[in-house]
Order: sequence, then C-alpha cells, then structure tokens
Amino acid sequence: MAITISQQPQAWTPAYNDQYITALSDEIAQPNFKYLVEVSIDYDLNGTPTNITYSYQFLPRPDGYLVFNAKEIVKNYIQHFIKPLDYDILECVNSRVEVGVTVIEDWTGVVTPDTETINYNAWNASLTEKQMYSFSYGDYISSTSFVRVHSVATSGLLSYPFEKQTLKSDVFLQFVKPSTLDNIQYNLVDTDGTTDLNSVGLSGTMTTNKIYQINISPQLAKSLWSGVTVGQFIRVDFVSTVATILYTYTYEIKELCTKHDVNRIYYLNRRGGISSFPFEMLSTQSIDAITNEVRLGSKKIVSGEYVSLPYQHENLVVNTQETYMKSLQTNWLTTQQMIYLEELFSSPLKWLVNEEDDYGSDYNYIPVTMINKPYLLNKHENEKLFNYGIDVKFSTQETRQRAI
Repeated sequence: MAITISQQPQAWTPAYNDQYITALSDEIAQPNFKYLVEVSIDYDLNGTPTNITYSYQFLPRPDGYLVFNAKEIVKNYIQHFIKPLDYDILECVNSRVEVGVTVIEDWTGVVTPDTETINYNAWNASLTEKQMYSFSYGDYISSTSFVRVHSVATSGLLSYPFEKQTLKSDVFLQFVKPSTLDNIQYNLVDTDGTTDLNSVGLSGTMTTNKIYQINISPQLAKSLWSGVTVGQFIRVDFVSTVATILYTYTYEIKELCTKHDVNRIYYLNRRGGISSFPFEMLSTQSIDAITNEVRLGSKKIVSGEYVSLPYQHENLVVNTQETYMKSLQTNWLTTQQMIYLEELFSSPLKWLVNEEDDYGSDYNYIPVTMINKPYLLNKHENEKLFNYGIDVKFSTQETRQRAI
C-alpha cells in the first residue's frame, strides 16, 4: 500500500493563491475506496496558540487521483496587521499560519491504511498569475537570510515604501524573521548620507519564521533626538547574531514640492505588507447625505383648533446617514511609479491620512474605499509621465439627529 503525493504547496505559500495537493494511491481498486483528507491549521486565538482540524472524504477521480485545494480553508485564518503609533518590533499575529495536510487511504475492510502528510506555511499574500507562474518561495521568504521579494522592492521586506517620505510619514516595514537575525538598529544619518548622528536599538523579541512590523517613521527620530530635519536620512540595519549587517534599508526625509495638503493612502500590498502612496495635488472633500422621511402634515391642534403652523414641517426626517468623500490627485508619475499605484487601486484595505493633521492619533487613519476606477487626468506630451485622480469614500458613516 502506498500513497504518492505528486504536487504540494511550497514551504511558504501565498494564502490567497491556490494550494493544490495531488495524490495517487495504488489501492484505488479496493471496494468502496476513498481518500480521507485532514487539514490542520496552527494559529493564534486571542493570544493562545490554537490548532483546528478539518476532515473530508473524496472519491478518486476517473484517473484515480485526488486533487485537493486547501486555499478556501486556510485563508479564513489569515489576518491583516497595522498599528501606526507603535515603534517597537511587533508580531503580525496570524499574518502567517502553519498548515498540515494528511492524505489517508480508506476502503471496506482496510486494516493499516497508508498515510502521507505535508506541512507548509501560508502567509497573507495574493500574487498575480504571472508571479505564481514562476513562483519560488525562496525569492520571497528565507529562514536564514534576507532575499529579494520584488523587482521594485527592497530585499527581504514584504512592504516597499514609496520613496517620497516626509517628516509626517509613517514608514512600515514587514518582514519574516530569519534565524540569523539578532536585532534591529534605527539610525539618524546626516544630510551627507554617510555620517551617523544618532542610533537606537528597536525594542521587541522575535521568533524565527514569524512575521513582524516596524514603523521607522521620522516621528520616532523626533521623539528621541532634536534637530531632525528635511534632507537627513533614516537607516535601519538588520544585524545578525555575529554582529554583521544582514541588510540595510535607507530613505531620505523629503519635503514635497506642492502648495496643497499631502494626502497619503496606506494600503495592504500583494505581499501582505503595508505600503503607502502620496497624493500631492489638489484634493476636494464632499459629503453625501441619505435621508428617510415621513409625511405628517403641517397642521396641529392649537387652543382647540386644528390649524396650520408656518414653522411646522410637513415632511419630517427620521434618519440621516452622512458619508464623506474625497477626490485625490497624484503628482506627475513615471511608468515605474505607476507600479505602486496599480497595487493601491486593487487593494482591499486602504487608509487615508492627511499629513497636515496633527500627528499622533490613530484617528488620523481613516478607512476608505474607492468609489470608481482611477482616471487619467493628464498625460505629458512625451507620454512617459502621467497624472491620475481617484475618488474615495470614508468607510464610516455619521448619523444626524431625527426631526421627531
């Protein structure tokens, strides 16, 4: 008796992509033969490590094979993570789960059926069909070192912040902790790009193969040291257990050349990290109010007489829901920069932040959704620069008083 597994997910697999397990038993001619499949998921439930198992039965296909896709089960245990105002090393709980799939032979009278088990990690990613065609998890995740994750991304990071970061920008980096990583150093670098002004180690414990978030915003530098200004750099060093630098991420603190408020949208990217995009041109805000009315008439009994009152409404509003909307415009974008914007458009999670608001409140992060497709506002005559607009609406509704 034997089961041969001919297809299985890689050791790290995007949770929102297909996770096919293909198996073939040499006992399919046995009476009432069927495949038993058990799917085991290890995840975090309110801070407690938890395991749940699902069991299924399948008749073999006409060719004798079992074809099973674990995606629809696994993705239900994946969670998104964002925590703007915390500068420690934070675990992105349930951004990754451990999955085990066991295939078992079963038929009438079976005594010792063969079983085969495969195990893998599923993380909060949704890659394109093109990316999956040549997918190799080692290009995205490594338990020992940082590796390239995207042609426009930085090595080893699940997020790739846009290059225009200001004094009021949050800069989130999400990464999988390799076994060789010991600590993370946050550095303020002078305007020459080489002279270190200050340095501090980020707080927090890390476990190999778990996903973590750090916020390396200039606001952290401002809270620690004086003299933080435009033109300086923030450098983050990922330091190994033998005190060598595994990877360095650096960005310049910039002042955007615009006379308008800068509206930045933070969004969930395809790799499960939080990226951002600044909308630097004119923005306009509007409001849409949906009301429900009842008609009661304008007459009332006054001093025993049924009369009309000039100030009395005939139609009374019994419910009003307000939704705020905002139209945003990008600055001129290159084709390379458009890569960022394309992921923002399709992202299921977006937050709008006006960088002119006072920094320091979670309420600055306004959940939004896109109202319509992005639209091209202008195209430069050489057709290599683009200017786009999008319309978003706030996800929360405001309620007004009723008239009665």
